[in-house]
Amino acid sequence: MTESTNATMLHLSRRQALLAAGFATLALAAPRPAGARAGSGPVFALRGDGKVVVIDPASDTILRTLETGGKGGTLGSLSKDGRLLFVANNAAGQRTVTVVDAEKLDVAAQFETGNRPKHPVLSPDGRLLALNHSGLDDGRLRIAFLDAATGKPVRTVELPVENTAGQGDASMHGSWSPDGELFAIGSYFDNAIFLLRRDGSFTKLAASGNPHYFDWYGREMWVVVEAPEPKAEGAATQIQVWNVADPASARLEATLVMGRTAKESELLDRIEGHHGVFTQDGRHYVVCNRGSGKALEGTSVEIWERTTRRRLAALDCGAAGVGHAYLTPDGRFAVLTQYNDTKLPVLDLAAMKVVATIDAGQGGHLGHAAFAAGKMYVNNRKADEVLVIDPTSWTIAKRIATAAGGQAQAMVLAAPYGVFERVVNPYLA
Repeated sequence: MTESTNATMLHLSRRQALLAAGFATLALAAPRPAGARAGSGPVFALRGDGKVVVIDPASDTILRTLETGGKGGTLGSLSKDGRLLFVANNAAGQRTVTVVDAEKLDVAAQFETGNRPKHPVLSPDGRLLALNHSGLDDGRLRIAFLDAATGKPVRTVELPVENTAGQGDASMHGSWSPDGELFAIGSYFDNAIFLLRRDGSFTKLAASGNPHYFDWYGREMWVVVEAPEPKAEGAATQIQVWNVADPASARLEATLVMGRTAKESELLDRIEGHHGVFTQDGRHYVVCNRGSGKALEGTSVEIWERTTRRRLAALDCGAAGVGHAYLTPDGRFAVLTQYNDTKLPVLDLAAMKVVATIDAGQGGHLGHAAFAAGKMYVNNRKADEVLVIDPTSWTIAKRIATAAGGQAQAMVLAAPYGVFERVVNPYLA
């Protein structure tokens, strides 16, 4: 199969084939109601050293520190009712997902899924988690579907990989279409996009580089495609806009190209891209250029209009390695988190300009944010702390140390999500 071919296929692992009937039963089950606790419980601070630190947002104190039994658990998701937390153990040699009881604050279970579980993503109906992996299993890219009521794997789909000698992570982040019928994931080794259906069949699409991040408006899928390695003159971050009304005949409708600052142009490794996300009303799309892992020095942020696919603003945010635009619950601001700085620029989405900059003054790599009790919580990886920020003044109200060292403080979360950065209106249709 060539990269330019769109192919629809069905391939289940032999070990999981017997689970197909159980999966079908799950897919047709009545939806579980969302509990009142979702988004109103603790803040969970995931650490790469195998710990989860539980923070009480009422007092901003640590309630408990849990041992997950794994390592590299930097990404996770909450169930729709907020009762379970799923942590992917991503370090070398790891093969499990840890399920945490978010009410009892204890580890409930651990399930094997594949080679280096990466990022569990909750389906819109709250019944399933789709989980990709950073490593290959028998030369294939494995996507595991988990029952969100237990964390138990109910189906595994093995995606074909042509370049099995690829280095680094085989895939990064996936996301569900708002109707919950499709799960999109990128294959880094082949520069390909896979659209998986709930029955295990899939369609393969060609990308121009590494498909890193996906967001949706109905069946319109926007994909941040990183400039491939090694970088060459003219390298640029692209946003591919796909119409997947019929995934078997998906159409690439537009390819948008990010610009670059003068400083980014001086060194090609400062060009890569990272995450792009729609605003809560779906009108605008905010995309960041982090720069490659060799030079986490990108500072560009752009705002595009969804309907016209026109660039509305191009900003130098002033924070090195800018990666994510976390939307405040009121939808007015995007807090720009990063990989290689102590600063957090605050982007006013109406004015389309940076109106404040929070500076931690120590540590670095402030990559993730969560919102609870009227406050914002941001991880400071290199300082092993979580910052509590007052969004009315954009000042640091408190620092919560989560370990004595290790530079391993990673994702913070307090609510279910479809994409990291938008917990209000997570699925846009």
